[in-house]
Amino acid sequence: MSIRFLIGGAALGTSVAIALAIWFFQDNLAKFFMNPRVPYEIYTPPTAPDYTEQASWLNWPTADSQKLVDVFYVPGTAYTSSEHWNAPLGDGPTRSVLRQVLLPNEAGPFEQSSNIYAPYYRQATLFSFFTQKHQGRAARKTAYEDVRSAFEYFLRQSDPARPLILVGYEQGGLHVQGLLIDFFQDDEDLLRRLVAAYVIDQSTPLDLFNYTLTQTPPCKFPTDVRCVVSWNALEQRHSDEIWRRNNRLLVWNEAGVLESVEKRPLLCTNPLNWRLTAEAVTKNQHRGAASAAGIGFGERPAIIENAVGVQCVEGIAVITQPRQSWLQRPHGFGKQWQSLDYNLFYEDIRVNVEERVIALATLLEQENRIAPPILEEVEIGEAPINKVPN
Repeated sequence: MSIRFLIGGAALGTSVAIALAIWFFQDNLAKFFMNPRVPYEIYTPPTAPDYTEQASWLNWPTADSQKLVDVFYVPGTAYTSSEHWNAPLGDGPTRSVLRQVLLPNEAGPFEQSSNIYAPYYRQATLFSFFTQKHQGRAARKTAYEDVRSAFEYFLRQSDPARPLILVGYEQGGLHVQGLLIDFFQDDEDLLRRLVAAYVIDQSTPLDLFNYTLTQTPPCKFPTDVRCVVSWNALEQRHSDEIWRRNNRLLVWNEAGVLESVEKRPLLCTNPLNWRLTAEAVTKNQHRGAASAAGIGFGERPAIIENAVGVQCVEGIAVITQPRQSWLQRPHGFGKQWQSLDYNLFYEDIRVNVEERVIALATLLEQENRIAPPILEEVEIGEAPINKVPN
């Protein structure tokens, strides 16, 4: 056996070993390269947005809009760089993903019936959601401060009589949870406007409704209003991601502190029948998925019906694998965390929004016909009785 053959065999074996190691640790490698190297303690976040400026808004309706419902939409994570813990507002690639991919796919189902208000904000970079250490928490806190400021500005500009929908995907869902806690639990007028809050691809522990979200319970039926819809939709093959969403994500508590969802039952709204049920719903009830990436915002994409079935299993909306490869979430080398260029439940959401808007309008009409109760005793002074003259 020649030395050249031995060396070649050894080199081949080493290459195979390296390739296997890379494959086995592929997600860890992806996280390693996404990790900002600057400790948050000495990190200076990018300049905060000024929401009085149009440039701070991903979308703001035109003044002549005739739509009768407002949607405050917080997009998911588009910033994956290791350069910053929080996205600079002028980051070109981030803005491109937000405008061309996330806005049309995530807000598109709401656009036909509603005015879409969507802020740019200093998003926490994707890596921050893989750590529970201080820097990841601080990055999320900075992001939420922006969203909170944007919502306050939106409230000052919007019609206080107009129905309102909150929408947040992934990181945006976390921040919508914060808005629900900070604004809707003690403000009866604002709560009265709420059609529903759609918290999508962000874990929502059921125990939140016992102490921080008491005024906004889970939506149990397709036409419930002033309530919360939430799910994490994944194929069974993404077992690691299912585990992460059941154990590693963080949520706000009543003190504005992030706490773990570990070992806490999660809200799982089945987006095919909009009920809280553990029964499987077949793809025959799926109204339709769509890829709206790259089309003009407000244009209707092609709808793919009967693509997936859904069953809520331990807090996760487990979906059957779509036949269409472009509707399957990528797997490996961190691709399962990238911004999806489709919405599996595009048409299901669009139809449900219309149903809930009609339900709220009916409820408001009924409430307006009922006189408010007298809550305080009224003291009447002396009222002498005088005889009516003949």
